[in-house]
Amino acid sequence: MNGDIHPLKEYKGNRRLPWKVNTMTSGSITLIEQTGLDQHVAPFPKPHMEGFENPDRLRITLQYLEENNALADILTLKTPRATCDEALIVHSPYLVHSVELMSELGSGQLGESAYASESLLSTTLYALGGALLAADLVLSGSTEHTFALIRPPGHHATSSATMGLCFFNNVAIAARTILQEDNVDRVTILDIDDHFGNGTAEVFYTDPKVQFISIHEYDYVSFGLGHYRETGRNKGEGTNINIPLYEGAPDSSYRAAMTKIVAPAIESFQPDMIAVSAGYDGHYTDPIGDMALDSRTYWFIAHTIRNLVESLGIKGSFWVLEGGYNPLVLGPCVRSTIEGLKGDPLPTLEDQTKHIEDEDVVKKNKRVLNRVWRTVSQFL
Repeated sequence: MNGDIHPLKEYKGNRRLPWKVNTMTSGSITLIEQTGLDQHVAPFPKPHMEGFENPDRLRITLQYLEENNALADILTLKTPRATCDEALIVHSPYLVHSVELMSELGSGQLGESAYASESLLSTTLYALGGALLAADLVLSGSTEHTFALIRPPGHHATSSATMGLCFFNNVAIAARTILQEDNVDRVTILDIDDHFGNGTAEVFYTDPKVQFISIHEYDYVSFGLGHYRETGRNKGEGTNINIPLYEGAPDSSYRAAMTKIVAPAIESFQPDMIAVSAGYDGHYTDPIGDMALDSRTYWFIAHTIRNLVESLGIKGSFWVLEGGYNPLVLGPCVRSTIEGLKGDPLPTLEDQTKHIEDEDVVKKNKRVLNRVWRTVSQFL
């Protein structure tokens, strides 16, 4: 970033995106990718958590998708660069200006597991631009489903704090931006990252126009944020739905969560659009997550969202990459997601191995799902 650091203007709202597309006829799915525009890296090598969130995540994933012909009938666009003003629809001026400042300084810590580099601002603005474009393409009717292959993730960033590898909350900013439009009254955000999307929950905790549903790993010994009794407050009561599963949750637990809670909740809320915080760190090989999933789970989630879009007459869904820190399996997971959104059969991929589900974990998660349903069903 060149020149002096300048104060940011307050967000005025209701501004059309400069890269609006109205005439695209590419089909039902569009991929937006950021490779080459994501040079930010934290000053930590592996095995530090921060070291796993690096440009290889996108580069290797895109290479896998191309080599396996997964993008043959998919339009691929490059992410545009957003502006700092765009982020102000969700974040405080202090947070946004801190990212700008620390990027110019070239290093430093902005929050827990949130470190700056000289490329941080540029990378985060390109990531945000990808999320905004993903939402706008669906809103305009140009495509039915979009997937933004972007980094860094954003769902841990609150309105005023960066943390957990996240700086700007991409999905929250995109959701609030499209809610400024006259033809969007309600948005559902489904977060499937292994870790609770505390930032997104905080942003929309009192907002009746946004339904936030999070399926995540939870520690029932120490407890923490993301408990199923967090249901929203004031006018937003009942719109925050947490599905906190025990460590080691397998495919069957996620399928049950989608079938018994997520789908009925979305059907009741009747959103105009669905956003998905697409975290893949629940994969059994992920170095940061502790779940027991593989690409079959992500196909099922995408397939379920596709069916909901069709049955409810929703405009579509936009997916924004969050976690997923094993680049060798991120490709199969994204590929399965795309296949599910296309309505294609479950693909047989290299990460799908036979493994025995932990019956004790399955039973515990069944009890959790029953408690979640008793808690949230009163609002549906």
